[in-house]
Amino acid sequence: MAERPLFLVGCGSDDHMITKNTDDALGKAKPLVLAGDMVSEKHSPVAHSDGDAAYHAIMNALLLAIGERDIGYHFPDTDPKYSGMSSEKMLKQVMGFVERKGYAVSNVTVMITAMEPKIGPHVEKMKQNISAALDIDKAYVGIGATRGEGFGEMGSAGIHVVATVSLKNLD
Repeated sequence: MAERPLFLVGCGSDDHMITKNTDDALGKAKPLVLAGDMVSEKHSPVAHSDGDAAYHAIMNALLLAIGERDIGYHFPDTDPKYSGMSSEKMLKQVMGFVERKGYAVSNVTVMITAMEPKIGPHVEKMKQNISAALDIDKAYVGIGATRGEGFGEMGSAGIHVVATVSLKNLD
C-alpha cells in the first residue's frame, strides 16, 4: 500500500441561480447565505438545501481532495431530509470524512462571482465563519469577489463560487 501523501489539494465549485422572490415552495423566505453569513434578504438562492454556495464549493473541494465523490452524491437533492438543511451541518459531516482519512485543512481560498449583492462588506465575517468551521487560523482563509461584468446570465442572475483547499497529513 502506498504511503499517504503529506499534502492533498482539492478544487470545488458550486452555482446557484438567484431570484429576488424570496418565497420558496413553502412560502418561507430563504435569504442568500454565503459562508454562513446572511448577505442579502432581497436575494434568494434556488436550492434544495440553504443554498450556501461558498460552503458547497468548499465541501466539494474537501471531498475531491480526499478522493470522495461530490456533495450531490453525499447530500442528494432528491432526499427530503436535506431540504433546507444548513450547509454548516453538512460541512461538519464533510470535515468528519477529512479527519477520518487522517488530514486537516491547511488553507482555503474562495472566489465568488456575482453581480449582486455586493460581497465586499461580508468578506471578514465569511473569513471568520470559514476559519471556525474548518478549525484554521483566519490568516489562512482567502476570499475574493468579482462582479463578472459581461459574463452573461451567471453574473446577473446567479452566483458562482470556486474553492481550493490544501490538506495536511496528520501523521
